[in-house]
Amino acid sequence: MTVSLPTISPEQQHALQAVLDEFGKTLPGCSLTVASDSNVLFDGRSGKFDALEEETDSPRAASKEDVLWFASTTKLITSVAYLQLVDQGTLTLDSDLSEYYPPLREATRRVFRGTDDQGQPIWEDSHTAVTLRMMLNQTSGFGMEFLEGVQGWKSYSGKGTGFVNSCKVDNLIHTPIVEQPGVQFQYGNSAEWLGLILPHIVNQSTEDYMQQHIFQPLGMRKTTFYPFGPEFKSRLMPLRFYDNEKREWQVLDQQMPGLTLPRSREEIEYPVAGGGIYSTSTDYTKLLQELLKLFRTSPNAYPKGALLSRESVQSLFQGSLPESAKGLLAHVMNMRPPQPGDAAATGEWDWSTGMVVWTPADGRRLGKDTAAKEGGWGRRASSVGWFGAAGTMYFIDPESNLTFVCTTQMLPGDHPSVSTMRNALEKQVYVSLQA
Repeated sequence: MTVSLPTISPEQQHALQAVLDEFGKTLPGCSLTVASDSNVLFDGRSGKFDALEEETDSPRAASKEDVLWFASTTKLITSVAYLQLVDQGTLTLDSDLSEYYPPLREATRRVFRGTDDQGQPIWEDSHTAVTLRMMLNQTSGFGMEFLEGVQGWKSYSGKGTGFVNSCKVDNLIHTPIVEQPGVQFQYGNSAEWLGLILPHIVNQSTEDYMQQHIFQPLGMRKTTFYPFGPEFKSRLMPLRFYDNEKREWQVLDQQMPGLTLPRSREEIEYPVAGGGIYSTSTDYTKLLQELLKLFRTSPNAYPKGALLSRESVQSLFQGSLPESAKGLLAHVMNMRPPQPGDAAATGEWDWSTGMVVWTPADGRRLGKDTAAKEGGWGRRASSVGWFGAAGTMYFIDPESNLTFVCTTQMLPGDHPSVSTMRNALEKQVYVSLQA
């Protein structure tokens, strides 16, 4: 794949920083890192380190040293770890992981379909084993925690009734699948299971494996599940809650318990590999750059000892969902479209072995704009990426040879101001590239 090397001029870098600074007036921990596969084009910060300091005379400013909760962007890292095991021959995408961790077999042997009039569970035998491929593309059958299926089970069973982000094993392993494996997209807890199972396959902790095989080779020195040691004490950005009705920042307590992780190592029984990573936009960009570089490398020039095999890298950029699963994914994506009224049709989003894939049939760019070239203002078709609950978003646009990571640090992370920031930054990046 040949794409000209993108550049952002000094003048356009100032324009990008101006957009970031505008949102930094109200949002904490705003960061933006933009890169090609070989160069960082922009790496800026704005806003306060702690939103609760907004009334002080000299609040601490966000900096490149700050470590933030990256939430569900963890899923890509977990996918890379497991695809490495596929490359090594330890697993295949069709492996049944319950062979390594028996509680998975119990949770997937039958499908919970709700309760009857007497309040008793309705069961349906599982038609097939849950494979690694299903765990990676969100079709394992494990349901989203906040929806009726999982909540109905927890209300009935009384086992493991807490949320998965508590990092407690019991809150994960007692919940059965709520869909037949391989049939429907469910943004559930497959990646959390993968984080729990990984040590049983590699004989080392999930943190140690990822440090040794992903973070350290890529120079991601500020990325970890456990940012609680002395080296992180002054750099771990507080996660604050914004009360929209009262229009005030608050200490995060029990406002959103399902999205609140422990803030000490002693409380973490296992690292939730679907949403437990802490990082920086600069660090996370290193992973995206490496994947983009490998994706763009021809078979003849593919490096030996690469992070992943060419086949595994390709799988991260290619949709893998059955047709039966695409409708629900479109629904999930349309819950927060790029802009109001910009809803995607079924099939315009797909899921790879680690990320969502923008796959419009007409090849248009994201962000509807009838006056814009290619029908939109943002990333191009075949781009991949995802979000994090505290306001993080990333994408890789292979056609443009571009990676994009932006953050804030707040709950709820889907506040309209966060979406507005993401859109404004994405628009400005592409304006800057064309200038």
